[in-house]
Amino acid sequence: MWLEELRSHIEIVGKKTYLDNAGAGPLTKDAADAVRNFLDLWQSEGEPWELALDHIVEAKKYFARLINAQSWQNIAAVSGATHGLNSLLSAMEFKPGSNVVVSSLNFPTGIFSFHALKSRGLIREVRVAKSINGYVPLSEYERLIDDNTALVFVDYVSWITGYRERIREIAEIAHSRGAFLITDAFHAVGVLPINVKRDGVDALITGTYKWLLGPHGAGFVYVGDELMSKLKPAFSGWMGIEDNQVSRRLRNEKLFERPIDTSTFKHAKDASMLEWGTWPIIAFEGALASMKLLTTYEVPWRFEEYTKGLVEKLADSIGELGLKVTTPLDSHAAIITFEYRDPYGLAEFLGRNKVVVSPRPGTIRVSPHAYNTIEEIERLLDLVRRYIKSS
Repeated sequence: MWLEELRSHIEIVGKKTYLDNAGAGPLTKDAADAVRNFLDLWQSEGEPWELALDHIVEAKKYFARLINAQSWQNIAAVSGATHGLNSLLSAMEFKPGSNVVVSSLNFPTGIFSFHALKSRGLIREVRVAKSINGYVPLSEYERLIDDNTALVFVDYVSWITGYRERIREIAEIAHSRGAFLITDAFHAVGVLPINVKRDGVDALITGTYKWLLGPHGAGFVYVGDELMSKLKPAFSGWMGIEDNQVSRRLRNEKLFERPIDTSTFKHAKDASMLEWGTWPIIAFEGALASMKLLTTYEVPWRFEEYTKGLVEKLADSIGELGLKVTTPLDSHAAIITFEYRDPYGLAEFLGRNKVVVSPRPGTIRVSPHAYNTIEEIERLLDLVRRYIKSS
């Protein structure tokens, strides 16, 4: 029953089999309606600023629940994962001679930002943990992380192979050497149950347009208490200060009754210190609506009982077709990749038959979500069989 109800909120399911959530999730009706309603209100009544402030706080609360954070005040609302990461890094202090350890399976943002730090002399070295057969062995992290490692940055789930990193074990290695663990959870939040406290995550970043089924232009940063106590923002703005608009709203103040004191700088004591300026509030309207939907139907918490079954059915059947699955199946999330000699040809054939997947160099990436059905997986497999026979 929950599945049919959830699908009724996602218009695309009536038109095609959508299996590219790792690229961009389909926008929910809830998100689209929330954006339209906010714009209609703005157009007819003027900017609903106080409502926007309330919804930013509400969005932080929903996101905190999705990752089991200590408090919504550990959450910063930002315009995307890259913005969130760079805002966080700009507030960190690095000791001379520090190195950073990253994974070769990370999305490029999670590598380029650290090369940029090195180019300015803020860190000495970027150490890249190399993957073997689609994953990075824990022994590689143990080899690279030392007493000069400032932080370890690892994607929660790899966009390349779909490997679900052993975040808790990596965090333990990092912490034993005095390093922080930061993870990009873009391919995890919304589809997997996440517990940042259990996993020992010091900071987590994500955007909302993939598995959270929201629009572009919104994202979040979680910062744990220990790391947050050490942050010293190098940049700021009127939302990053202690006396920001949200804090005034929560104190039931008239927002502009007092002048903003520009004679001194006191950054916010919570994660909003990373927010800098005015948020893309329209994007957050959509993101909030989709997070409410995912929470209502307990989507991330259904991974073990439902979504995982779709993924394993797909992996088993692809293997039976004689194709090599390149996702390490002992630790996977909701992404399956497999080798194919002509990935773009296969993807175009599937697209003509209203099945959406993502071609990558030498592989096909398929990424079902909890709104997908076993029938949709079987439709994909039937089409792959047909293409193989005809080519």
